[in-house]
Amino acid sequence: MQRLSMKTLLPAGLAAGKVSAGVGLIEISARSAAVSASCPCCGRRSRHVHSHYVRRLADLPAHGLEVGVLVTVRRLRCRAPRCPQAIFPERLRPEAARSWGRRTTRMQGRVRHLALAFGGRPAQALGRRLLLRVSRNKFLRSLPADGTRDMPEPRVIGIDDRAWRKGQRYGTLICDLERHRVIDLLPDREPATVEAWLRNHPQIGIVARDRNSGYAGAVARALPDAVPPLAACAQTAAGQRVADRWHLPDCAGSSP
Repeated sequence: MQRLSMKTLLPAGLAAGKVSAGVGLIEISARSAAVSASCPCCGRRSRHVHSHYVRRLADLPAHGLEVGVLVTVRRLRCRAPRCPQAIFPERLRPEAARSWGRRTTRMQGRVRHLALAFGGRPAQALGRRLLLRVSRNKFLRSLPADGTRDMPEPRVIGIDDRAWRKGQRYGTLICDLERHRVIDLLPDREPATVEAWLRNHPQIGIVARDRNSGYAGAVARALPDAVPPLAACAQTAAGQRVADRWHLPDCAGSSP
């Protein structure tokens, strides 16, 4: 008989730490099993830790209890002398979780299978019995998840900040404005993090953003040929300015 261990029970690429059980919930502290991570800008591997943050991932239930995995993720320093990326977050393996996900990959797969078989409301009702506390809308949004690898690269994107915890910690949300879907959630709103992401997507031609000067500098450095991504409502000699619908009211004399 094969011997079970926390290493085999956790998603691939994660190393377990403390395990605690409460009322109706098992919480597992975990971290990435990798010793180092590659800089998304220059590709150089680093193991110099700058700071940490915690991601909470919902995992498959066990023994009649819900399971939550608290993953401590490292922010690392890039030591390449000419790399513009000073600090970058490590990425979990795809087998563990997506970069923007709040569920493990295997949990997300279970949610998608239920949505395919039953639809929204029936899947939600059955999910409650299976300790999968997912709303009907999230069941439906999980349906195209496996097709993301076949989606073409984004050409028109929107960038804005979002709150991981309002008033305490913020990240960056990136949307594909042609397909009206979120394509990535960055762990912070530092210009260097956004710039590194943009450098990995050189095909982007138009960027809509708010008036955050940090985002402006990141776009200008990473995508100098893109349409100037300034949230204003006028034309300038530099080219067309792009504003998303939520920031148009901030522009003097603007009209819908």
